[in-house]
Amino acid sequence: TTRVTELNLPPPTLLSTRHRKKQADHDSQLLANRIALLKKEEMRAVKKIEKTKARAHEIINMRKENDRKHQERVLNSEKAAKAQKKAQKEHLEHEALAQKNRQSRVEKDMQKKIESVQKVRQEKQSLRKDLVKQRQIEIESNRKKNADIKQQQLLLRQKREKASRRRALQNKKAYDRRVKEEEDAIAQREEEVARMEKEELKLIHQLKEAQKLQKEAFGVLEGALNNT
Repeated sequence: TTRVTELNLPPPTLLSTRHRKKQADHDSQLLANRIALLKKEEMRAVKKIEKTKARAHEIINMRKENDRKHQERVLNSEKAAKAQKKAQKEHLEHEALAQKNRQSRVEKDMQKKIESVQKVRQEKQSLRKDLVKQRQIEIESNRKKNADIKQQQLLLRQKREKASRRRALQNKKAYDRRVKEEEDAIAQREEEVARMEKEELKLIHQLKEAQKLQKEAFGVLEGALNNT
């Protein structure tokens, strides 16, 4: 009242008071909405900062791990180089010893061959005499063997022909059995394929229905968001 008097304004009426109260409520609601929006944006910013910190920590750990692996590879490479150098040295020493042993064996083998040649020459002379006698015995034995072989071949051929006819009959029975088994398997597979095709059509229909319901749900959600 004092301020109104000082400003030479007329005293407030009930209508003006209600208007001012309504304006104050409106301003209060706008401020509340802006404050809520600012708090929401602040929460988003805090989450982004936390996520960025976590990513930075992850990158630092990754770099540390990469450095550790690099140092490990360097150490392994040095160890491998030392091991290779040691292996090469041992290989050269082994080759030198092996060369020496081979030379010694060659010399021993040469002496043995000389002695063996002399012995073989003596044995050949003895063998020639034995071969002449043995050939005569073999000629007579071969005559008898040839006659026996011809008789055995005839019997064997007859036996083989009989066995061949028997195998042919068995093979035909086995072939017919396999053909029937294959036909049964094909029929079973065709039934399975038909069943799977029906199941596929059913699943496609169910998927379409689910997609339709999902689209409707998204439409409802989008409408609710637009109306907010």
